[in-house]
Amino acid sequence: PATPVLGAGPEVALTASASRADLATQNQDGGPVTSYGPAVELDWLLLDRGGRSADAEDARQALLAADWSHNATIQDVILAVQRTFVQYLNAKAQLDAARISVRQGQAALDAATTRHDAGVATIAEVLQARTALSQFLLDEATVAGQVLVLRGSLATAMGLPATTPYDVGTLPADVPLDTPTEAVERLIAVANARRPDLLAARAEVDRATAHIDAVRSDGLPTLGLSASANRSYYEVGDVDFRNNWSARLLLSFPLFTGWASSFNIQKAKEELGTAQAQAAGLEQQVVLQVWTSHTALTTAAQLVRTSRDLLASAEQSERVALGRYREGVGTIIDLLAAQSALAAARAQEIQARSTWFAALAQLARDTGAAAETLQAAAVTIEKREP
Repeated sequence: PATPVLGAGPEVALTASASRADLATQNQDGGPVTSYGPAVELDWLLLDRGGRSADAEDARQALLAADWSHNATIQDVILAVQRTFVQYLNAKAQLDAARISVRQGQAALDAATTRHDAGVATIAEVLQARTALSQFLLDEATVAGQVLVLRGSLATAMGLPATTPYDVGTLPADVPLDTPTEAVERLIAVANARRPDLLAARAEVDRATAHIDAVRSDGLPTLGLSASANRSYYEVGDVDFRNNWSARLLLSFPLFTGWASSFNIQKAKEELGTAQAQAAGLEQQVVLQVWTSHTALTTAAQLVRTSRDLLASAEQSERVALGRYREGVGTIIDLLAAQSALAAARAQEIQARSTWFAALAQLARDTGAAAETLQAAAVTIEKREP
């Protein structure tokens, strides 16, 4: 139950007034008289049942909720920039890979042309090599367009015009896959303690709790002090000015409010229940998000390892196929197939690295703070990035 609480500090107001009035009475003639002067008024809630302190706590928790929500919005903006940044670096790396494929396609075409000029290859082989080169050139042009689009998207995400001239680094070739990964339970604990949107939801619960006390106090007695002092000046008459003051204690006890207090209390309790349910639901979402992003980061690390093995095999296969074709013991079909597989493997390896960096950024956002794993990975990336 609520207990009597001393009210907050007094409220003091300074006012000034001017008036003109006819002071004539039944037995005395009068005339218009002008009076003016300052006044000081004081209102002090001496004692209540926790209403004002509950109002202050309500406002404080609302401010905290707004601040945490603001922090959550900032983290969402950071994540959006990071995602676009990784996509831009991925596109740049894919463009470099496409140019390598073009050079390798040109090498295949040169080999086919040399063999055709020597009379040991048909024109069909030259045409097949030229077709493959054209496809590589088409892929290069497509990726080049994507680079320009993502460059504008990144500028927009940073709050700059899309036409702003700038450039950033390249996708790091080294990914710190050997960084020890914290247990997902530890990351969930960090998220529960630091996620700003979750802290905002909990502040809303505290605000709703304080609001119940504030509403309940509306139907409880209060004790207040009211005082005023003023000086009035007169333009005419025997008195130049007059000082007046008054003070009173006011005990207010609402007897009947038409059940408004009961209904308002019930409404405030329902609002508290809603806030608690929303906070509990968000806690479950946070657990799922951290679990999902942690799993995605682990999976991305495995994809990087596997794609690198695939790329190494594809590079070796392409070198062997090109050598065999130049020596006349291999076919153009084998060479073109090996080059196509190498281009795909190279693109997959770049995408795997990009996926790892995007997953790292997502996990950082989902935990709401830079845990040890994320800090170690970020430091390693910063040191290795060209």
